[in-house]
Amino acid sequence: MKMPRTFLALLVVTFAAILPAVAEAQKLGRHAYEDTEYGYSFKHPDDFNPVPPQPQEQARGVVVKMSGKELIVRTDQGAYRTNAEATVLRFAERTVRGKSGKGDSVSETKVRDDVGEYLERTYKALDKDKPLEDEEKKINKLEARHRTWRAQLGSIPLLVDVWSFQLSDADVHVIYVVPEEFEKKWLKGFEKSAKTFREIEREAGAKALGKNASYEELLAFHTADAEKTPGWTALDTPSKKFIIKTNSDNKKFVKEVIERLEKSREIYEEDFPPPKDFDHVSVVRICGSEEEFHTYGNTGGGVAGWFNPRTIELVLYDAVNINRNMTYAVMSHEAFHQYCHFLFEQSEAHRWFDEGHGDYYGGVEFKGSKAVITDKMPAGLNRLDVIKEMVREGSYKPIAEHINYDHGEWQSQGPTNVSCYAQSWSIIYMLRQGTLGKVPSKCWKDEYAEILPNYVKTLHAGFRAAYDEILAKRQEEAEEEGRELTDEELEVNRMDLRGNKKEEIWKAAMDASWGQVDIDEFQENWLRFVEDEL
Repeated sequence: MKMPRTFLALLVVTFAAILPAVAEAQKLGRHAYEDTEYGYSFKHPDDFNPVPPQPQEQARGVVVKMSGKELIVRTDQGAYRTNAEATVLRFAERTVRGKSGKGDSVSETKVRDDVGEYLERTYKALDKDKPLEDEEKKINKLEARHRTWRAQLGSIPLLVDVWSFQLSDADVHVIYVVPEEFEKKWLKGFEKSAKTFREIEREAGAKALGKNASYEELLAFHTADAEKTPGWTALDTPSKKFIIKTNSDNKKFVKEVIERLEKSREIYEEDFPPPKDFDHVSVVRICGSEEEFHTYGNTGGGVAGWFNPRTIELVLYDAVNINRNMTYAVMSHEAFHQYCHFLFEQSEAHRWFDEGHGDYYGGVEFKGSKAVITDKMPAGLNRLDVIKEMVREGSYKPIAEHINYDHGEWQSQGPTNVSCYAQSWSIIYMLRQGTLGKVPSKCWKDEYAEILPNYVKTLHAGFRAAYDEILAKRQEEAEEEGRELTDEELEVNRMDLRGNKKEEIWKAAMDASWGQVDIDEFQENWLRFVEDEL
């Protein structure tokens, strides 16, 4: 679904164990939320916790998300725990160009996107043209518009209460969302909040980054960006390979994350040496609580950390209430994805390689100044017992099939939802440990040591050649039009590939690696390794 250029992220309902309901109407917080870059402030309901938007949300206009107290919603399908929420969206004024009726001149029109279009695309049973209420108001000398809609999110009926304010260069929308059964207790609080909206003096925001920005410039940019949300800041790291964005007040935990990130990076760089000019800085966001983590990422229970190629951030929280080692294992797994994303210029690998390596590094143990790869991860993530049972029961997939699966086939190979991870992990563990001389000769052949290097080399070269081809075509078209390529056009990645190009690159990589060994013999050796050595 194509979204508006800027848009507002709305309420994300999370389902969990049923807790006592909190039905009291919200009072306003003592301190106002201030957006000094764009010049406005307002007081949000008390206990609404400000959470920054993800990078792609920020690019579309989301300024801040806020999550309120827990509420118990009772529906025909059962009772669910959820939150009332507020989100702020800023739609900047933009110019639309078009030709006049006769086609001989160009006209320009100033427009501001309507929040109703986003709401209609986001919620079921919401008709932007049929609000329950639509009224014009004057609030603190600003033109304002108040609209409400009925909507549906899953099985939960909602009330969407929107207050839009007209500033000189943009419309700012404050969107409050609450389950329908609580609307009478919350609407007055939302109105009180909206009526505190006012303009304030503006301050210069973070300066745009150039392509060759220094670490100090990157840190300054991310610090200014983080501090737009109360309680957040950015931290440097000794290696200058990471920037940490966090609102956690557990300094000891944050320090431990930094130390483990840097030790993990050393392992990645040993196995996948970067070129001398590789100076990418990875952004890692550490949320202060699980609730903030899920609000930030629009995720639910069962997720302990993630890296998304579209956002390029690694996002974590302290899962100390479950098992902090799970956080560390997920961190090392996802940090590998983040490292390779930039090292290999967004080359897209098969899942056996990508997730197999992620779990391989997820098994790292930190002992003093050393980081040691082990064959175990924390409970719930441990692949060792899973693969041994699969081999014992014969429920594994033939190696020739497993390594050639596309993403969907790999994910659904069964017999459980973690079987794919366990089988890929065991293959990578054997190949990596064998290259280090730690797999006995009865399970190992010298040519196995070339599988991973040949795969990576061919895969990366294939994507790089495809990118160059796309860029050359764009350059040719621009020259014909008598213009220079824009910065956006100069950026090429795997999303720009068309047709069967990725499949062609994948086949070449597999031919250069697995195609050079006897796959049936490898499977026999792998089975022996899992049964006798793991």
